[in-house]
Amino acid sequence: GLYPQPKRVELFKRAKLIFATPQVIRNDLADGKISLSDVGLLIVDEAHRARGNYAYVEIAKRYVSEASDPLILALTASPGGDENEIKQVCRNLFIEAIEVRTDDDEDVAPYIHPIKMAWRKVKLPSEYEKVRACLKAMLEERVKSLQSMGAFPEKKPSKVTKGDLIKLNEELQKRLNQGEGGYLYHLKAQTTAAISIAHMLELLETQGIDTLKAFIEDTLVKDAEAGSKAHRSILADPLFAEAKFYLKQAEGMKHPKIHALLEVVKEQLDSKPESRMLIFTQYRDTAKVILDSLKQLEGVRAARFVGQASRSRDEGMSQRAQQEVLEALRSGVYNVLVATSIAEEGLDIPEVDHVIFYEPVPSEIRFIQRRGRTGRRVAGKATVLITERSMDEAFYWVSVHRVRRMKALLRRLDRALPKAKRPEKPEKPAKPTVTTTLSGYLSSPQPPPEPPKPSMKAEWFSPYLQYAKGMGKAMKWLEHHLPNEPTRVEKLLEKALAEGIGRDAFEAALGRLLQLGIAYQPYPGFICSLRRR
Repeated sequence: GLYPQPKRVELFKRAKLIFATPQVIRNDLADGKISLSDVGLLIVDEAHRARGNYAYVEIAKRYVSEASDPLILALTASPGGDENEIKQVCRNLFIEAIEVRTDDDEDVAPYIHPIKMAWRKVKLPSEYEKVRACLKAMLEERVKSLQSMGAFPEKKPSKVTKGDLIKLNEELQKRLNQGEGGYLYHLKAQTTAAISIAHMLELLETQGIDTLKAFIEDTLVKDAEAGSKAHRSILADPLFAEAKFYLKQAEGMKHPKIHALLEVVKEQLDSKPESRMLIFTQYRDTAKVILDSLKQLEGVRAARFVGQASRSRDEGMSQRAQQEVLEALRSGVYNVLVATSIAEEGLDIPEVDHVIFYEPVPSEIRFIQRRGRTGRRVAGKATVLITERSMDEAFYWVSVHRVRRMKALLRRLDRALPKAKRPEKPEKPAKPTVTTTLSGYLSSPQPPPEPPKPSMKAEWFSPYLQYAKGMGKAMKWLEHHLPNEPTRVEKLLEKALAEGIGRDAFEAALGRLLQLGIAYQPYPGFICSLRRR
């Protein structure tokens, strides 16, 4: 993106290997400045992002429609633990085969370094417990009110989670958008208030008073002043006034995690002074508290690393500033980096040998990404800070179980999908096919396994993913010749054959256009375009 478009186009024409961010490629494709017709291999890193409107999705569509023999290699260390989401990634990137590798596989183990996982548990002080009791009582009142109106009929109030409330809020908003009203407005206001209280409780338990106060001032108060009924009701609640009283008493009292964090950092630097450490936290306000606290440790040279967006009372970092900080960490100017989620993906800092989670994350993808920032050049360590009897404990075990479930799911999908294999000595030339692979880890090349029996083929595996040579040409021809009115496929095929389009290429291309929603089959044997010209 730093290069102007004319320079990028020039480089694209003459380069043999191109390394680019997907947004740049998508934009240049949309502007008609580049073509993927001559690209022999498309490699997609962090492939789990290939969902929704992310640039990978459009690039993959353009690639398989333009290239005569498209070949896609998709790589990710964290595809996710949801089967439907993994299948969606496979569909979006036209995956035919999944190759799974873990740390224990014999073709991976020699090339990686072990990462030791550890955790430190802390207890909330009594001053924090008083605030927590008020917030819990406020939350329970709202949940009971929601239950009296029909929400969460089978759950105890204490078992209703923030996720449950968010889901209810989305459903209510959808109904309001459809024109429903009446009591739904009151129900939504109560739900919004409950979500905010649950969030305050989470901030108190997992982050600290400073981060909680920042949320109250920057969100609750400002929203109430702007007319939010939900947040006005919170500010008017006597229990909230009591909570503010206890917050005032606890002013200046850091979360016990800060003390535990300083202990971990000191122990690491005492045992290995040349260490580089990466501290992850969910919130910028917490990052400020951590940075200020690290100043009291001798030998610590810390810097913050956040995204580019500026927020209330917090200026973002430009891309150039981010690069300067990373280079300073690599060279030893800094030895500790305090980062938000912006550092979870895409950073390669081999010098980092210890990663600290200020809080657990309930996502298996983010857990793996955070953990994967260490152990790249030498053995690494990852330490998770956990507040006892809090959301921290729940989030930690959720992420652990999801990682295990993800590995089991990938093994199952690996067995279910047919593996494409080209014979070493075929009796007659085989028609080229797209062989796309979703790899769990980048590893040394291995010969593809034998294809399983047909009965093992997954039901969701699309029959249109077998591409014949010349399919790109056929796709372009069909996009220009698809009729607006229903027409017999045989008639269209005759015309294609007369113009030099092969039957196999025609059938494969037509299948792709149907799958992409460009072509439509109104009834068997007929076809038409969904794009009126």
